Amino acid sequence: MLKKLKFFLKLHLYKIQGLLGLERCDIMSIINDYYRKDFLKIDKKDIAVILPHCLIAHKCPAKFSKSEGVICNKCNLCGCGKIYTIAEQKGYQFYISPSVGFTKRLAQRKGLKGVIGVACDYEIKRGIRSEKIRGKGLKIAGDSIKTQGVRLDVYDCINNDVDWERIEKLM
Repeated sequence: MLKKLKFFLKLHLYKIQGLLGLERCDIMSIINDYYRKDFLKIDKKDIAVILPHCLIAHKCPAKFSKSEGVICNKCNLCGCGKIYTIAEQKGYQFYISPSVGFTKRLAQRKGLKGVIGVACDYEIKRGIRSEKIRGKGLKIAGDSIKTQGVRLDVYDCINNDVDWERIEKLM
């Protein structure tokens, strides 16, 4: 109970820090720590690694699918292919999403119970404002999804970067 109370206090503190224009705490670490134990109990086939489109290389030859997102062909122009290969080897689903809305619909359509995701500060702030974060997980269309996440290095929709090793460690 104390763990849950601390979690929600930190979550609300994050929101208040934003309203006051103060530097925000590292909300991804707080969320990761809170959900980690339950996340590890989920069958890997019910978990997806979802990367944002801003991580693909500028000259990426990948194709786009309306139902699956950006289809990585492991061209090695960026780190997405390596993460895709590791995800496959470990039994996770893998997607590259063009938008937050697409990610939400994908999670619902695929019946995901867990997500390892990557997002920029802007999308994290927006997501926390618009989604219900509960003790049992992030509420999306009635389903609770346990999350683990990594923050992007910069807020840039093109030529972005991330700590690729951190994604690997979450898997």
